[in-house]
Amino acid sequence: MTEPPLTPPTELVGQLESYAASRGTPDQLAELLRPPRLGLRSTPSLSDCPGFWPSLAKVWQVEAGRLVQDEKDSIPAVTALAAFVLSLCTQDPANQESATTHIEPHLRRVLLTASSLTNLENDEYTTMTRVCCQSLVNLVTANDDLAARYFTQRLKDEKEDRLLQRLLASPDHGTLQAVLIFLLNSIHDDRERALLVATEPAGAAILDRLMVLVGALFEGETAEGIAHGDFTSDIFQISFKIIQQLISLDAFVPAYEGHALMPGFSISPTLVAMLKFLDGHLSLPQQATTLSSLALVPFLIRQLISLGSSVMDDKERTMDAADAATFQGVVLVLHCLVSVGLALDSQEGGERVEGGEAAEGEMVKGVENVVRLLRFSQTLMPPPTPRPVAPTSANGCDAPPSFASASSSAPPPSPEASAAVAQLQRLAAQFLGIVSFLPSFGVTSAMKSRSKAAQDKVRECGGLELLLTMCQIDERNPTMREHALFAIRSLLRNNQTNQDFVDCMKPQYRVGANGELFDLPPALRTG
Repeated sequence: MTEPPLTPPTELVGQLESYAASRGTPDQLAELLRPPRLGLRSTPSLSDCPGFWPSLAKVWQVEAGRLVQDEKDSIPAVTALAAFVLSLCTQDPANQESATTHIEPHLRRVLLTASSLTNLENDEYTTMTRVCCQSLVNLVTANDDLAARYFTQRLKDEKEDRLLQRLLASPDHGTLQAVLIFLLNSIHDDRERALLVATEPAGAAILDRLMVLVGALFEGETAEGIAHGDFTSDIFQISFKIIQQLISLDAFVPAYEGHALMPGFSISPTLVAMLKFLDGHLSLPQQATTLSSLALVPFLIRQLISLGSSVMDDKERTMDAADAATFQGVVLVLHCLVSVGLALDSQEGGERVEGGEAAEGEMVKGVENVVRLLRFSQTLMPPPTPRPVAPTSANGCDAPPSFASASSSAPPPSPEASAAVAQLQRLAAQFLGIVSFLPSFGVTSAMKSRSKAAQDKVRECGGLELLLTMCQIDERNPTMREHALFAIRSLLRNNQTNQDFVDCMKPQYRVGANGELFDLPPALRTG
């Protein structure tokens, strides 16, 4: 098929002026724009032609006005205009600047019309809205100076028009994808712009809408569907990259802590979604030990204490959906901490990363709360056999009382609840083992002090006794025994006080020189 002959720039300006004055048909506009659009890569920049951008802006103004008046024949005309601007702005900073000055106000007017609830559900508007959003993306892509100015202004305008939030309600995949790419490209590794999303009211509202969108799209998502590349998968991936930008640019914590909560709630669906993304980020070993990730440990400890206290303090009343979300938040925070701890402990050759020791020191502050959570979990899912009576602790205080007998009459939890409690128990045991762990080589005096402090704190809070009761096989939590044994080995290694504590209990095990627990022959067991 032969391409139409190229229109000289000066002639194109005249044709645009004529179209704007006579209000031609959409077909005429599409035919008018097609040759210059196809020839953009092989002809001099149209922006060099005097009057080009003002003339194009006049056509945009005409068609945007017709669209506002609900003249449906303007839809294909606006679509052609948006596709033309999209091509003009591709990898051309000068055109991006000119389009932002001359075209963006009319493009915004079109998108405000298209993003009404009625029009978002109207298939006639779908393609036009999608192409207009893609044009918006190309205004800022790979142009940091323009992105800094435009995105700042967009968030100011967002307070009034809520344009991005409206567009995030679109049922169209292409529109959602374009809006998310616009957000991602606007941040583009810039901390100042990331903080705008995190701290500005409009930025926080957009982030909240994004997390609600992700939750709605993936609530019923199946692993098989994602594996087959269903359309929501790339929405998830772009959203993940946006959150990763906030994490790497130290904007995640202000975004999370600045989120407004309803009175009496310690978490929300938005915060749960953010924690899920954070968990996914920290589950990547190469990400878990970066400075920005390690800097999150104090925040994670604060959330562990806050959410954990909320779960345990509300245990006397009937559990509802809010409690389930809080419980899920505790599990996610614990998993984040465990991921960081495991990544630090698995450095090749015992190499220490910058910020690692400070992060490990912060994690010790969470020991008491994790032991409380472990004890609380046994009120929800008691161990198979009663807990042995603990001896007086080394500091002269009685060890915390057992709750197993008090909860023996409680109704058994549902299978779903049992699985959640079992996961909490495994993560709690992993955490206690990690904070007290010492590698076999490359140990510094600071590492020894941190490990000893964690070991002693676990014992003083009653955690050692709790872990010993979890060394028995429990069909409801089959791998718990291995996690408990690993934690106990870390707690007993090079700690004579903890070893004596275990020896003073009714022995089911013999403590080895390096903290291992060996089964005693049945004849030597006292319990």
